[in-house]
Amino acid sequence: MVISQRYQTQNQADLLRELVRTRFKLRYNNSILGFIWVLIKPLMNFLILYFIFTAFRGGSHDPNYAIELLLGIIIFTFLNEGTVFGMNSLLDVAQIILKINFPRHLAITSAVFMALINFLINTLILILLALFLGNINITLLSLLYFLFIIFITFGIINMVSEFLSIILVKARDLTNIIELFFQLLFWASAIFYGFDDIKGSTGDLIRSNPIAILVEAARKAFINGEVTQLDSVLIIAFVTLILYLLGRRFFNKNITKVAEYF
Repeated sequence: MVISQRYQTQNQADLLRELVRTRFKLRYNNSILGFIWVLIKPLMNFLILYFIFTAFRGGSHDPNYAIELLLGIIIFTFLNEGTVFGMNSLLDVAQIILKINFPRHLAITSAVFMALINFLINTLILILLALFLGNINITLLSLLYFLFIIFITFGIINMVSEFLSIILVKARDLTNIIELFFQLLFWASAIFYGFDDIKGSTGDLIRSNPIAILVEAARKAFINGEVTQLDSVLIIAFVTLILYLLGRRFFNKNITKVAEYF
């Protein structure tokens, strides 16, 4: 029994690795710049926003503003890409699903891993920038906290993808809705401004945004070596776990019904 479970786990790991490799090749096949596109989008967003807010909003007065901005953009890009990749995961491998019997949730996992790989590469660029500027005071505890926040973000992406991947098969215009949603979410997640910069009810609303909380906590942990927003982060982690379990149940219940929509 134990040997059988180990064999099954190994098979799933091999299949996941092959799906990730296949997605990677298909995504950058016949692309002139290839994998460099992973870096272009967040870096271009960073350069545009950094120029605007240092030139017109005084961002240059904060020596860590560049790192804070780039880190926020990288985390948000991870969330955005992961959700889009995960949402489209079933449609991307529709022909394989129709022909081969395999655990369907691996389609989502492989798609989200693509976004995770992109995130790790962008994080390396962030680390190089941080070392160049020399304003980082990260500690072992804050590093573990930072990784915990990224793990929660990874869980959020998986949770959302389990719902959206099923819904998208039946409602293709969901793509446009999600695109608009992330445009609005970007402005409401304290990416290019401080967590406490906006006052009043609008500021309170932003500070209650789970994504803004995770971005702020990740910044404090990575740059200042501080563990902040711990209570809120733990609540977000707990809610994410519950919704993930519900999402997996929803996915397993509906996955057998989507083939007719491919």
